[in-house]
Amino acid sequence: MRRLSLLFMAMLLSIFLFACDEDSTETSGDNVKEAEESKTLTVGDTAEFDDVKFTLKDVTTTDERNEFADSDPNAVIKIEYELENISDDDVPYGTEITVYDADGNKMESYPLDNDMGSLAPGKKIQGAEHHGVDALGTIEIHFEPLISFENAAVFEVEIE
Repeated sequence: MRRLSLLFMAMLLSIFLFACDEDSTETSGDNVKEAEESKTLTVGDTAEFDDVKFTLKDVTTTDERNEFADSDPNAVIKIEYELENISDDDVPYGTEITVYDADGNKMESYPLDNDMGSLAPGKKIQGAEHHGVDALGTIEIHFEPLISFENAAVFEVEIE
């Protein structure tokens, strides 16, 4: 019985080591792919993921404010985008955008007319999302699909 358990453990260990070896080669290939794709994106560029294509259409400041908002940022930006579902399933949208101001601080979504919902397979939406920004200058807009293991697409935009 003891020999059988040792044999089983040896087989399990060899499978584990073989799996680790395969993962490490895939990771090094992914790093090359990421390095090739790590160019700076900006307004008008499209980032493609497994399930969606995201195009940053426009980023503008707005004077519109929500009198019931908990925050009072220096500026509010409106992010306009196109999202296309290229999968066979519905995809949720409305929580995939993260904004970092010119000082690198993560900014919160601002409560104006922000789009949120579900997008059917093969369909597109022209969406908008608002964020408060404290430091003006070059901001970063990160888009990462809700259900994804891929790195976020990073867009850099100058806000004055």
